[in-house]
Amino acid sequence: MPDSTRAEFLLEIGCEEMPAPWLPGLREQLAQRFGEAAEREHLKPAEVRSAGTPRRLVLGADVLGRQEDREEKVWGPSLKVARDAEGKWTSAAQGFARKSGVAPEALAQEARNPAAPSERNLVFVKKTAGRASLDVLPALVASLLRSLAFPKRMSWDAWLEDGKGAFPFGRPIRWLVALLDGKVVPITIYELEKGAKGRAIVDSGDVSFGHRFLPRGAAGRPLRVRSYADLEARLEEAFVVLDPAQRERRIREGLAAAAGTAPKDDHGLVDEWRDLVEYPTVVVGRIPAEFRALPREVLETVLVHHQKYIPLSEASAVTRFAAVTNTDARFADAMVRGMERVVVARLRDAAFFYGEDRKRPLAERVPDLAGVTFHQGLGTYADKVARLTRLVDAMGADLGLLTRPEHDVAREAARLAKADLTTLMVREFPELQGVMGGIYLTVEGGQWEGVARAVRWHYHPLSVEEEAAPKGAVEGSDATVFGAVSLADKLDSVAGYFGLGLAPTGSSDPYGLRRAAQGAVRVLLDFWHAGPDEKRPSLRRLVAAAISGYEGHLKRPAAEVERELEAFFLDRLRYVLVARGYPADEVESVLGARDPDALDDPHEAWLRLKALHRVRSEAHEDFEHLAVAFKRAKNILGEQKAAAVDAGLLIEAAERELHAAVARLSAANGAYEGRLRALAGLRAPVDRFFDDVLVMAEDEKIRANRLGLLSQALSLFYRIADISKLGGQA
Repeated sequence: MPDSTRAEFLLEIGCEEMPAPWLPGLREQLAQRFGEAAEREHLKPAEVRSAGTPRRLVLGADVLGRQEDREEKVWGPSLKVARDAEGKWTSAAQGFARKSGVAPEALAQEARNPAAPSERNLVFVKKTAGRASLDVLPALVASLLRSLAFPKRMSWDAWLEDGKGAFPFGRPIRWLVALLDGKVVPITIYELEKGAKGRAIVDSGDVSFGHRFLPRGAAGRPLRVRSYADLEARLEEAFVVLDPAQRERRIREGLAAAAGTAPKDDHGLVDEWRDLVEYPTVVVGRIPAEFRALPREVLETVLVHHQKYIPLSEASAVTRFAAVTNTDARFADAMVRGMERVVVARLRDAAFFYGEDRKRPLAERVPDLAGVTFHQGLGTYADKVARLTRLVDAMGADLGLLTRPEHDVAREAARLAKADLTTLMVREFPELQGVMGGIYLTVEGGQWEGVARAVRWHYHPLSVEEEAAPKGAVEGSDATVFGAVSLADKLDSVAGYFGLGLAPTGSSDPYGLRRAAQGAVRVLLDFWHAGPDEKRPSLRRLVAAAISGYEGHLKRPAAEVERELEAFFLDRLRYVLVARGYPADEVESVLGARDPDALDDPHEAWLRLKALHRVRSEAHEDFEHLAVAFKRAKNILGEQKAAAVDAGLLIEAAERELHAAVARLSAANGAYEGRLRALAGLRAPVDRFFDDVLVMAEDEKIRANRLGLLSQALSLFYRIADISKLGGQA
């Protein structure tokens, strides 16, 4: 009997510090890829878990102590081919036997297809003896190390003896722990010398290392370990918290204790802190009163984006900050004093910039934009502002999308939108572009409030999520004004770069055009508030208007750029809708509608999608049947032009029933949900039509009439969605 006793495998990869954003993905990869590799090697992995810190990746798993013996059937020729008319073995049978290393007589004969037991084949039963896991794991681990994908690999003059030679990794490996039930799994990394294997630089063993600096006087001491639990416990004693979840708990508890309460917004820093340190300790510093009057956005930018500190508020003012250290609390006071000195220096600069910038009204800075380059091929920001104002004008006068008051506010916001790029604050803190323009306009006063809000938010939306900013910050008419300026900015950028032939390719998008297009789509879905009798923006017409702003400056034909932009925006609309959780087939169905199509009215397309999703979930079976039927109808119709339906040529009861249902539903109006529920009732007449009626009748007039009836039935849905794109196959 083979030894199938299970054993614990432990792997620790100790390396130089890795960036915090890498670690979640690496931990997931390590567990997933080991599990897959161990399964392929017949080790039957279970309880695969991974952990890690900036200096180590750790894997634990339960595997077989020895592979089980295996039998594999290798199928040969059928007996009809294996023997000739005289019953002798043919060359095909002899070749298969020779390849299998046995005589033809030693081969088994079995039916390959259980449904045809009389049709038998030659079969060789290949037996493979299981190997000890300790012999299997060295090659598996070498393959695992090489398979880990890093955002950037580093060449560190290493050689792995796996037949592939040079061994780049995310960071240089300094030690390896590889144990199977306490026994060392031998793995060696060699130095790369003149393109070949040199001396050994890392040998696996049972020794790990603790914190780089703690405890003082005994930092980084070797720790002999035997198992995952042992490693975790020994590291805890050596000031390393291995489990990411435990580090996060420690941080959150430290925040609550130091700040008196958990902060309402950690700005995503707790997730980053968790993977930034091995032994997290939260400390709190104070912000001098002289800087608390700075705009909150400025304080948060200095603290969050530049220092990675969490702002702490009291009575709506930011008065303190929390930070994480990779040490114990013994010298916390000295560390906080150092942090406070850095923060004060940054805030002193910010206060100076804020005071200097306010000496000039923002409007006076607009001419300065002539000295700021937007892109070498697209002119300066003064040129861009001119295009933005013309595009806002087009939204008002040409497209009729803005009322006169809305147009006036949006035009002024477009004129001022980029002026803060010339301020000291934005030059030092580029993250505040737009934000500072809105703040300075608010402080100056004398402007429409909508101008300041539109300037403040016009770089948004940055996320595809429906509730993401600036949701809640701009409402009603202000939302339309913001939408006009934001749309103009994004459409101008995308049109300009496409006109220069700089469209995104693959994963490369250096100018952020996908994000800009997604932002434009979100404006149309979430922020353009048009009443029932008001026009909604046509993305198709807006794209054409944006392209016209570059007349005479495009490097490619305008019609070609327009076609590419329409396809690009349709793809981004598809991306946004799928990202919001709608099934891909429903999205494709709605984007396939014809009147209006999705580019003519993206918001209407979204309303249709929401209705389709709700009604389909209620009448799923009906829609699946209709989808299959309408796929069949589309295939039958092909590219043929459908004729008008002559009721006098409707011979069969089933086609008369379908004609009556189509006529009744053609007059249906109202909300999309109600219309779709009514259309779901077409299932029965459509099923009977296909069951009882020969569509492609020999009589040409009857055939054309039936095709026309199918076309009419399809057109009922085309006003909402192309349901032939839903679900399965025809």
